[in-house]
Amino acid sequence: MVKKKAGFTLLELMIGVCVLIVALVGLLSVFAHMISLNENSSKLTLGVAACQAKLEEMRNSTFSILYTTYNNTSFNPSGFATGEAKGAISINNSNPNLLQVSVNVSWRTRSNRVIGGDQNLNGVLDAGESSLNSPASITTLIGQR
Repeated sequence: MVKKKAGFTLLELMIGVCVLIVALVGLLSVFAHMISLNENSSKLTLGVAACQAKLEEMRNSTFSILYTTYNNTSFNPSGFATGEAKGAISINNSNPNLLQVSVNVSWRTRSNRVIGGDQNLNGVLDAGESSLNSPASITTLIGQR
C-alpha cells in the first residue's frame, strides 16, 4: 500500500501566494489613500482657520480703510510651510456702505497638485482662476457701523 504524503502541491502554494499578494496590494493602496485624505483634511482645516483669522483682523480695522488696505491683497496663511500656500482677498465695494469680502486659501499637496482657485499660488486670482474652486473660502458682508 502506498501512503499519500500530506502537504500542499507547488500549484496550490503559488495560488495561495498570489491571493495573499493581491490582498496586501489592496490594503497598501487603501492605506496610501487614507494618508492622502488625512493630509488634505488637515490642510483644509488650516486654510479655513487662516481665512477666519484674516477676517477677524479685517473686522478689527476701521470700515473706511478696508477697501484700500485689503482689496486684491495676498497673505501667507499660518501653519503652512513657506511657498506651500497662499491666501487671496478680494472686496466688492459696489455698495459703499456694505462690502462683500472674500478670503480664499490655496495650497499645494505632496503630489504637487494645487487645491484651490489660485493655481500658481501667487496670491492673485488671475484669468481662469476662481475663488469658487477653493474649499477654504469664506465670503461675508461687512457693513459700516
